[in-house]
Amino acid sequence: MLSESQLFALGDDEGWQKLKSVLGNSCDSLLLKNILDASRNRGCVFAILEQPYIDRDFSASFSAFYASLFRPYKKFCKRLHLFAVDLSDLYADPDPASIPPILANANDDYLGYVVLRPLSHAPVSRAHLSHHLFAPEAEKEVSVRIEQSVHLLGATLTVEGFPLTQQDTRVGACAQASIWMAGRFFHLKHKAPWFSLPEITSNALRPTDAAITRSLPAGSDYLTTDNMVRALRAMGRHPVFYAPHHVDGENTWGFDPSDVISQYVDSGIPVILGVNDGAGIGHALTAVGTVRTEAVNFETLAGPHSQSLFCTDFLVMDDQRGAYLRLPVDGESADGIPFNLRDHLVFMIVPLPNKVFMTSEVAEMIARGIIGNIGSQIEGLKAQLPQARQGEWPPEPTFYGNVAEDKLVARTYLTYGWKYKSRAVRNNTSAALKREALKRDFPKYVWVTEFSYPEETAAIDPCRRGVRAHVVIDATGSKFWDSILIAESPGVVVAWDFSPDNSRDRAEQSLSLVDHASQYYPKIRGHQGFDACAVAQASE
Repeated sequence: MLSESQLFALGDDEGWQKLKSVLGNSCDSLLLKNILDASRNRGCVFAILEQPYIDRDFSASFSAFYASLFRPYKKFCKRLHLFAVDLSDLYADPDPASIPPILANANDDYLGYVVLRPLSHAPVSRAHLSHHLFAPEAEKEVSVRIEQSVHLLGATLTVEGFPLTQQDTRVGACAQASIWMAGRFFHLKHKAPWFSLPEITSNALRPTDAAITRSLPAGSDYLTTDNMVRALRAMGRHPVFYAPHHVDGENTWGFDPSDVISQYVDSGIPVILGVNDGAGIGHALTAVGTVRTEAVNFETLAGPHSQSLFCTDFLVMDDQRGAYLRLPVDGESADGIPFNLRDHLVFMIVPLPNKVFMTSEVAEMIARGIIGNIGSQIEGLKAQLPQARQGEWPPEPTFYGNVAEDKLVARTYLTYGWKYKSRAVRNNTSAALKREALKRDFPKYVWVTEFSYPEETAAIDPCRRGVRAHVVIDATGSKFWDSILIAESPGVVVAWDFSPDNSRDRAEQSLSLVDHASQYYPKIRGHQGFDACAVAQASE
């Protein structure tokens, strides 16, 4: 099959109008319009349009639904590639071999692609847009992201971001779209099974509930939360569902949803958010990042706090409005989303992986208890030292005063056990901690909670943040029995181990009292070590 590639120079209004005229009625879609407007605002000056393009996702929808309709629908799609560099001379050299190197050299300016269905009511089949170029501000962090390879005219381009799709309204609604986005991320990131929108709907309808048969095809208007959980479970995820309690006519969460969302997003896990302003059946968004601020008044802080203290918005994928949009914790959105977290959140679904049997808020609760327990025993531990060492131990006594007054900020995230070990030995942690980390195996997944002073963890740049203590917890454990693996705080390293030769159902504890002050780097998303931070600080 022959495929044509059209080039569009988009340096002026005329170029954009030409592109939109070729795209036709697809541009009536608010989602596509917003993607194109955001691309232009982010410096897009060139586009390449491939057509016809066979898209696996729309082919699945076509086979499952559109091919059986009386009205004839086309099967072929278009794929639009967006660049922040002018490639008008792409075909200047008559030798076709010159094209792939030119495209490869433009990879840093590749904004991503959009696949367009031949459906004017829902043209965006899927998109993968660069978080570097669509959300370049330092205060924005897209924590849930994956790099995807794209093949174009003999060149291989890469784009790092989060997948986006648009609800079809015939084979799926926003619920299916949010599930598809999460599922496609896990497919690209962790080689999880590939699922199309019709497959997601089919899994959600087993068994079929009366509520969702109010629309035909069933589930095309919306899915209930039960249906969404079934679909995610069929995709191999272990979904955790959160909803407020209805007490005295008001919804009460019992915890701060911002804390939980930021913990999972920081772990690289997308969170499906159900929002409703009371005017309809609601809407589903997918949280993939955060927007931070340093403008926090530390003098007024009271009680335990998490990293969400510095979060003003969550970055979400909205199948109706666009990518990396700001959903505010309070107030109005700067990106036109008519919801905020505080007033409109009605549920959260977290698609956890296998081998994770503990939620983030439970892990953080256990970690706080451990640090508090160490703090309460610090004077007793000090008495065990020789008299000559007691005067300078613990090396950071202010820390334990902050523990007693609940003035520490916690950051909890899920990570692989081997990754924790790798980071721990590369960080400025104590030698005792490094020895404990190296000599033991860890489970596949662990929860890590870092504790910091508020003023030391407020910086936008993660290399400017500091950690004073941390606790590692077995993600396959439980709050009802021993799950703690390692705890380090100033002057103290504690490790817990289960021995198969030990008949007692209790962990064996080892304690080390050290002179290390325990100030080191936090985990930095996408970095296995901390060389980049060390180089940046040394160059100043």
